[in-house]
Amino acid sequence: MDEFLWLSYKPMMISHDVMPSIVPLVLIPLTTLTVALTSVAGVIAGWFGIKLHTEGPKQFLEVLLKKRVLISMLIVNLLTFGLYRSYVYINNLPSFMRTILKTSEQNAIASNQLYSNELFRKFQYEGSISPVKAKTLTLEKENTLPKGAFRSGAISGDSIFYGSDDGNIYEITKENLAIKRKFFIGTEVTTRPIIYEHRIYAGEGTHLTHHARVYAFSLTTGKFLNAFQTKGHTEGQPVIANFNGKTLLFITAGADGLYAVDPINMTEVWHQTNGHIDGSVSVENGVVYAGTGVEKGTLQDRRYAIAYDFLTGEIRWKKELPMSSWMHPIITRNNICFALGEIYFPSSTGLLQCLNKTDGRPSFSIPSDGPIASKPFYIKEHDQEYIFFANQKDEVCSVDINQRKEVWCTKVGLPDTAHSFSSLNYDSKHGLLWYPSAKNGIFALDPLHGKIMIHWLPKDDKWGVNYSAVSIDGDNLLHLDGIGKLRKFKIN
Repeated sequence: MDEFLWLSYKPMMISHDVMPSIVPLVLIPLTTLTVALTSVAGVIAGWFGIKLHTEGPKQFLEVLLKKRVLISMLIVNLLTFGLYRSYVYINNLPSFMRTILKTSEQNAIASNQLYSNELFRKFQYEGSISPVKAKTLTLEKENTLPKGAFRSGAISGDSIFYGSDDGNIYEITKENLAIKRKFFIGTEVTTRPIIYEHRIYAGEGTHLTHHARVYAFSLTTGKFLNAFQTKGHTEGQPVIANFNGKTLLFITAGADGLYAVDPINMTEVWHQTNGHIDGSVSVENGVVYAGTGVEKGTLQDRRYAIAYDFLTGEIRWKKELPMSSWMHPIITRNNICFALGEIYFPSSTGLLQCLNKTDGRPSFSIPSDGPIASKPFYIKEHDQEYIFFANQKDEVCSVDINQRKEVWCTKVGLPDTAHSFSSLNYDSKHGLLWYPSAKNGIFALDPLHGKIMIHWLPKDDKWGVNYSAVSIDGDNLLHLDGIGKLRKFKIN
């Protein structure tokens, strides 16, 4: 570059036959390269007993073109590639079952507490929207877990259960946030636990995990009971539902599709593969609704909305979606609505796409300023229907289903927010929508107007990485962030 600058600024010197001496600067790296190639050629030739006849780069080319060298290089490359792929494959497997069994025996603590069923994460409310009845959020207790959570906690009895990134499900006393016991899975517990007949269930892993399982533990003995293994990953929220006296556990497994499983003996009832499915399913009147998305590195994938028969898995209808679906479908009075957006390649738009429940024909759609990758919340107040969601710009928005339009959008994030996976909860007692933002603390909003009623930040203004929603328990709110800070609040 210096030579080019010299030529640019000294045209008069060139015109007077004064030229810069750049030849030595070119010869130095060429000489170094020649010596290096000669040395490498000598070493390789010595390995294979080859007699060299030429110098420099030609000598190196002579060595590389020898048949023995070419075959050896091919074998070494194949072995290196194979070892790398084997490492990646093994590293992304779930824990070995013998490890889970052994650790489960060591961790097992019996309990005579009664646990109510929590078959899925509740994301709907039917009833009147209460006037706002709270003004403050007061921090009462804190505890720190080894790692944080990706999803909210499941409340049952006097306990709350969190799946943690350290590979455990923690049972925590709601009153004082003390850890009662833990259930070992080994890989990240990325789903919110669910409870059925004194059994606790949770999936595992990230998108890289394969052959992941959904695990079942006894809440009575504290011991491992059984697991169902898929060929994909099980970070999508499992759901237990009942129809015509039949109870099924629905497991989403990425590219391995959707499983319907007997929740007691953990055996397969039916299995469908119709795209990459991460979000939990929604069930109504014997129909299972699911949406698929485009996984990272697989842009050729298609996106679908699908309706399955509850008992047989038969497809009732299947419609292509304009964007990916990452969360549960929202069941309204007449429609099935999908919160859409892309998260594995750059995108600045999202969509709420509503289809007719009976045949899947499009009804209407509402655009969003960012991809939607958080669980929406549905409220039905008499004949009026609303859907609330957060987008990747950390905006909380309300859609009026009857009028088919956006009612309000409120910015709760910071200017640099680029993701928001946390979900909304409606607090019917205090008339508030609760939303823990990605980077800016916890918000409570008026659901009718979108006005921020409460905003809580730690005293040091440092809000840790967050993906999980809050859990509401009467006048208390509980939350575990992404770095392991567990908090209990009083709603006043």
